[in-house]
Amino acid sequence: MSGSLVARTAASRRREREAEDPGAPLLETTGLTKRFGGVTAVDSLDLTVGRREALGVIGPNGAGKSTLIGLLNGAHRPTSGTIRIAGRDVTGAPPHAIARLGIGRTHQVPQPFAQMTVLENLMLGRLYAGEPASFSDADRDCRAILERTGLGAQAETPAGRLPLLSLKRLELARALALGPRLLLLDEIGAGLIEAELAELIALVQELKRDVESILIVEHVLDVIQECCDRVVVLDWGKKLVEGSPSQVLADPQVAAVYLGTGSASAERRRLAGARAGEGALLSVEGIGASYDTFRALRDVTFAVEPGEVVALLGANGAGKTTTARVLSGMLRADAGSVTFKGTRIDGRSPHEIVRLGLVHCMEGRRIFADLTVEENLLLGGRNAASKAERATRLGRVYELFDVLAMKRNDSGATLSGGQQQMLAIGRALMADPELVIFDEISLGLAPVVVDQLYGALAELNERGVTMVIIEQNVERGLALANHVHVLERGAVALSGTPDELRGDPRVRALYVGEARGEA
Repeated sequence: MSGSLVARTAASRRREREAEDPGAPLLETTGLTKRFGGVTAVDSLDLTVGRREALGVIGPNGAGKSTLIGLLNGAHRPTSGTIRIAGRDVTGAPPHAIARLGIGRTHQVPQPFAQMTVLENLMLGRLYAGEPASFSDADRDCRAILERTGLGAQAETPAGRLPLLSLKRLELARALALGPRLLLLDEIGAGLIEAELAELIALVQELKRDVESILIVEHVLDVIQECCDRVVVLDWGKKLVEGSPSQVLADPQVAAVYLGTGSASAERRRLAGARAGEGALLSVEGIGASYDTFRALRDVTFAVEPGEVVALLGANGAGKTTTARVLSGMLRADAGSVTFKGTRIDGRSPHEIVRLGLVHCMEGRRIFADLTVEENLLLGGRNAASKAERATRLGRVYELFDVLAMKRNDSGATLSGGQQQMLAIGRALMADPELVIFDEISLGLAPVVVDQLYGALAELNERGVTMVIIEQNVERGLALANHVHVLERGAVALSGTPDELRGDPRVRALYVGEARGEA
């Protein structure tokens, strides 16, 4: 970049800053809405981030937090509403234009250019999206950022070789290379152990002195309490409450959305219960698992008796979905063992595990949108011995979900969110399983639809199907389970019956922490 172009572009930015309304918030959204098909992820949201403010955004799974970040940095286009930066309407602007206005973001899963060095990752953003700079100035600035973020000694290391904490630091450094006025931090604390988390919190606290404003989306509440001036809680894409960290975390409405205690429909259901004398159908002993350098599971142990419903509960990032992936063979355990019907299944492929009778109904529905309802279901029944057996299984699914029978020839893409979830459940049942893992089937669905789905699960259990239910909504899990295990940071922190855990203050502490006094 030539010196004259740098000077012209810098002068243009100065004129833009001088033309701003100094009384306007640095960031303001009005009626911000984003729909994905029939799902409203962000719903008429009014939000402000003041100058020199760190705003925290929290909420349970499906609350709309990550979608909000995507809207603010241009990755998603709003369905309606406006986004203003320092009074300037930037609604619908693409990510590169948003970055050049001074908005930097980190990603929950670090996404560096793995083959490039740490320094080169920063230089790329600095030269092409950040404040205008010559190559030598950019090199100097990027090295200073690396020193500031604790990566100075790793400047020439390929980014793909960094451990998790260093990758988190690199995410911050890359965002800072843009010279941001507003820093968007998306789940920056996810996956870190306590010592690493303390280092990251200290770094974010330092950055508050250098960056004009910060918006932090986070489920690790230590980060929220230590780093934020104000907190907004989202639920179903809407703003629920806002205030100081201590006010918000002490609010009973916040506990209700995390724990599900606000759902009057989560009634205790009569379950078939374990079949006496048969022994454990599934035994999980001390399993551990990792994603590259991220240690997702440390020590998960539990058992499931034939006919039981076992609930795995826990906050975002506790390890629930990773446990399901290990049980179904999608992720290899690096410690411990998994035994199903007396056979070790850890290390086996997913299709082998399905043939043994263990099926995983995954989070996010994962239907084939271009296929019809019946074609989706028949794919799940490929292990049937005959056409007659497939037809019998299909009839059982249609009996459970009659709306699928009515829509059997419709494309999966035309279904509502609730109908797609019914289809995902039905496809899992087409394998005629002895045990089904249901992973967050209530995610993003209206309460009335969730009631229908959980009613169907209770009916399945009465038919003899054993279940592991993964839920963030505590009351939903307690209402259906015989036994409950609450996960925290990749290990089982609490276990017991629903009656033993309902109202236990330790459950609330694992989800929303203990509110602290103001500093």
